[in-house]
Amino acid sequence: MPVPLQRDPDLTRAVLTHWFGTRSDAIGAVELGSVTVPKEAGFSGEILLFDAEWTEADTLRRQALAVRVAPTGHRVFPEDFWDSQVRLLKLLGDTDLPVPRVLWDEPSPEYLGAPFLVMQRIDGQVPADLPSYHRQGWLADLPVADRAAVWNGGVDALAAVHRVDPKEIGADFLDRPRFGPTGSAQLLRHFTHHLDFYGVADDNTTAATALDWLRAHVPDGDEHASLLWGDARIGNIIYAGTRPAALLDWEMAALGPAESDLAWFLHMDRHLSEGIGAPRLAGLPGRAETVARWEERTGRPARNLPYHEVFAAYRFCVVTARVARLLEDSGILPPGTDFPLHRNATALLAKVLEESDSETASRGYGPALQRPRTA
Repeated sequence: MPVPLQRDPDLTRAVLTHWFGTRSDAIGAVELGSVTVPKEAGFSGEILLFDAEWTEADTLRRQALAVRVAPTGHRVFPEDFWDSQVRLLKLLGDTDLPVPRVLWDEPSPEYLGAPFLVMQRIDGQVPADLPSYHRQGWLADLPVADRAAVWNGGVDALAAVHRVDPKEIGADFLDRPRFGPTGSAQLLRHFTHHLDFYGVADDNTTAATALDWLRAHVPDGDEHASLLWGDARIGNIIYAGTRPAALLDWEMAALGPAESDLAWFLHMDRHLSEGIGAPRLAGLPGRAETVARWEERTGRPARNLPYHEVFAAYRFCVVTARVARLLEDSGILPPGTDFPLHRNATALLAKVLEESDSETASRGYGPALQRPRTA
């Protein structure tokens, strides 16, 4: 769901021009181009794009820039993760991961009403959520072999994230020990601690049953602390041709089993195809091929994936309930509207739960649970 540009573009340009001049006594003659919003911008954040030209120490500099503004009124997620996200992005800038380089960090809300980052702008294309890249867009227009290259590039980038040692780069601050040891149980406890914030309806029996299932099937012995991207999907990758040029949106970053990211990667693609009644785009490798490639790139097997797929489907269902509330609060949707995004997420959760319930029961992971007939 896009965020409309509610700022006055000329005023925003003037404010940012003034802000640039405060960075250093060596900066002068600042000139900013028009301020625009990328069409792929999501509901959870505001991004401003512009070209900048300035002098610094008597040297003329030109740069294509992106400003990411901290969320304020329309917060999809319950915690103020901004400072941690800024810290993480700066750390990732010193790795081999393709992330936009942070140029400046403004902690004060004085200028744009909230803290913001100024980052290197990466040009390229992003697979769209709306309309789904399975239905139309640049990815659908590619030859079949190139579509596979785009997908596999995303899998390789995900595996590269999971090869990063969070302790080595100093990212162990992402751990949440108040919710238990690092692992699946910690991720589940942390997420469910904020259920009132998300506001999933009491009559959503599918979500309630999924939560019971997750609590009954938490894997043991998966406390290896991988760096988790969080919102891991090809829709958060800027591509230069078929190559990932930048990994975006780290507001869901955490530590935990890497399979949590892999499951989210698979589920978000499934939502944008089967979940909305669209045929999956020909040429994109399927689940088995994707898992095998991820295993090859990470050098280890995927463990307890059915559990993590239910967790991904459950989280997405709950997050879409929050989006529906935000749209109602902002007046975009009338109260009580049957929001298709949440309805589809709930229906797909029921399918994933049924599949994983059968698989985990057959492998002896834990007891099967009775599921409701309807959401």
